[in-house]
Parts: sequence; C-alpha cells; structure tokens
Amino acid sequence: MLRKKPYTEEHETVATKHLAARVETLKSKGMTETQIQRDTKVRHFKGKIRQAKHQLAGIVELEKLIARKAEIKAEKLAAQKTSQPQKQHAPDPAKKKAKKEKKIAAAKADE
Repeated sequence: MLRKKPYTEEHETVATKHLAARVETLKSKGMTETQIQRDTKVRHFKGKIRQAKHQLAGIVELEKLIARKAEIKAEKLAAQKTSQPQKQHAPDPAKKKAKKEKKIAAAKADE
C-alpha cells in the first residue's frame, strides 16, 4: 500500500486539474453554479478526488503504525541489552529418563 502513495497523489492532482478545467469550460458556457455542481463529469472528478484523499489518509495511518512498531521494536532491543541475559535451564537427564520409562511402562500396561 505504501508503494501506491505517489500514484495516488498523482491521481488526485490529475483529477483536480481536470475538475478545474471542466468548471472553467462550463462557466464560459454561462452555466450557473448549481448546474455546474450537477454536471456528471464534475461529480465524477470530485469523486476521484475524494477517493484519492481517502486512500492517502489510509496510507498516512499505515505509515504512523509502521513508525510506532519500529519505535517499540527499538525499545525492546534496548531493554534486552540492558537487562541480564536469562539462564537457560537444561533438562535433567535423570528426569528425562524416568519420564521415558514411565511412558514405556504405561504403554505395556495398556497392552
């Protein structure tokens, strides 16, 4: 979605230019403001502008979210470096062997 930002901005500027040109054309023909606002092409260009603005707002929200996630990730990395590394508990071989024997005994009892 972030890759679409320049294209969406371009669509908005193009639609704005077309809208301005259409309004000028209709004004030169002597149409009133209400007639201009009801013109189908004018409504079409306004819709395109609205759509592009909505998409850009979504892109801005996504950029904010990505920036916030990057901040959180940096904070977590900094917190890990300052804290003591946690000790890894190695499994006790005696307990592991006892557990395995218990499973084997249970399997034999079921048979």
